[in-house]
Amino acid sequence: MLEKPRFSAFFPHPLLRDQHAMTVAGAMLPRPSGPFNDLAEKRWLKVDDETSVLLELNIQQQSTRPMLVMVHGLSGSSQSPYMLGIAQKAFLQGWSVIRVNIRNCGGSEKRTPTLYHAALTDDVEAVFEMIAKEFPLAPIALTGYSLGGSIITHTVANWGSSPPEQLKAMVCVSTPFNLVSTSRTMHKGFMNRMYMKKFLIGFMKSMKNKAAQFPELYPQDASYGYEDFYSFDQQWTAPAFGFDGSSDYYNRASALHVIKDVKVPTLIIHSEDDPLVPYCEPTRDAVEANPNMRLLLAKRGGHCGFFGAKAANSLVWSDIDRWWAENRVIEYCAYRFEKAQKTQ
Repeated sequence: MLEKPRFSAFFPHPLLRDQHAMTVAGAMLPRPSGPFNDLAEKRWLKVDDETSVLLELNIQQQSTRPMLVMVHGLSGSSQSPYMLGIAQKAFLQGWSVIRVNIRNCGGSEKRTPTLYHAALTDDVEAVFEMIAKEFPLAPIALTGYSLGGSIITHTVANWGSSPPEQLKAMVCVSTPFNLVSTSRTMHKGFMNRMYMKKFLIGFMKSMKNKAAQFPELYPQDASYGYEDFYSFDQQWTAPAFGFDGSSDYYNRASALHVIKDVKVPTLIIHSEDDPLVPYCEPTRDAVEANPNMRLLLAKRGGHCGFFGAKAANSLVWSDIDRWWAENRVIEYCAYRFEKAQKTQ
């Protein structure tokens, strides 16, 4: 492989050149998974005395095979289309795969009294502790889509100069590193309001389940009383985790502030036309200042979309389908696994 992989450029599908069309396609178009998804082992992992998270594991027979750990975005789950798409691609590479449902996601509201937020690292840290015990010789790559990218960035930054020895790479796709600018963008425009309404419907359902399971913590009307992200975070997220309101949460939980502490080789995949998460200058400057990070910025791609006109090819890599960002996750991790093996 090339010392520094030269990734294929992204050319959007001609019917999806609009940023919103691409975003909706990324969220709605299924990824064929065949028996792969049905064969996954579902496992509850205890994070602490009150919280367990649901994992979906596809493990290769050889325990030393590379492993990809995946974290979904806001209101997503291990069953999100991009999670299934990447997971199957990784498994076809001969890697083991662990899809992580962050607490309260994937139908797990009853397994924790708490909520989650963009800088909550406990769940991912617990997964790595489990891997160290059960698969101590497996090299690991970590990838997160959207809010999942924020969570894994905070996790790796917390480890600083002493990340798990097994961790060889991280990839973040369409990640809101700056929650302040993301929040402002999400509250502007008709289409963004429609996206937010869809998210809020999911929040309402989740809070209704929380109220039924933990009535002492969440009143029966917990699923009402907010009309946008700001009011939801003001009412629930901020006070639950010690933030002084929504604005304080968006500022302090922004992964922008901890990018400098990431010491693991990292690829950032983003689109200039992302309608939800603008790639702002402070984020660009922070990424460029960190020699462990590399930015792959496409002109188009929407938010978590990147469905191409055709499967991309380069001198050293051929994509197996048109999902460009998903294939770049696999290509970068494969490169890092190979590089780590050569330096052993």
